[in-house]
Amino acid sequence: MTAFLPKKLSNVESLGAILREARLAKGWDLSAIAKKINVRADYLSALEEDRWQTLPAGLYGKSYLKEYAALLGLKIRPEALSYHLSQSATPINPFSKKIVKKNKFLIFPRVVRNILISLALLICFLYLIFYVKKIVWAPSLDITNPATNIPWSSDTITITGRTEKEAEVKINGETVLNTSNGYFSQEVSLKKGLNDIIITAQKKYSRERTVTRQILAQ
Repeated sequence: MTAFLPKKLSNVESLGAILREARLAKGWDLSAIAKKINVRADYLSALEEDRWQTLPAGLYGKSYLKEYAALLGLKIRPEALSYHLSQSATPINPFSKKIVKKNKFLIFPRVVRNILISLALLICFLYLIFYVKKIVWAPSLDITNPATNIPWSSDTITITGRTEKEAEVKINGETVLNTSNGYFSQEVSLKKGLNDIIITAQKKYSRERTVTRQILAQ
């Protein structure tokens, strides 16, 4: 009969179990140890279960293992430490990368989408303000003749000018017709002495624009 020979486990194979047995022997809870050495409990659990691939690669995984082992009073051989830490670096599998569909490229990040929405709302708001102001603002009124207050040697004068085509023009309270381009012309009778010529322009819901010319008839 062949004698049974127990197989001796190496430190590399049993490191996680050694950590767990050492902790249980001291009666310590994982959550308490996690707070004490400032390492997440799920990382400590991964150490005990030899789930090295779930640990952060590089110095963080090495630090977690060293701190946990030191707290438990264990000494880890350098070769065992190097081996287990190498398991935390999960190789990149090119076949595991997901293929992004074409329609995914049309989806904007949330920040960009919010910026575009905000810009659209701002443009609409500014346009609304402009439209309202255009309705309520007094129309333009440019008097071309006479351009200034002048003396005049005749008993009549022709008042000419331009305003917005929607505006109603009045000269001394009398309505004057204007063309589709906003031009208007009206002959006004003068009396001897100083004459005040009051020209107004107003759209349906707007304020009134007023220009006054003083004509000295001689």
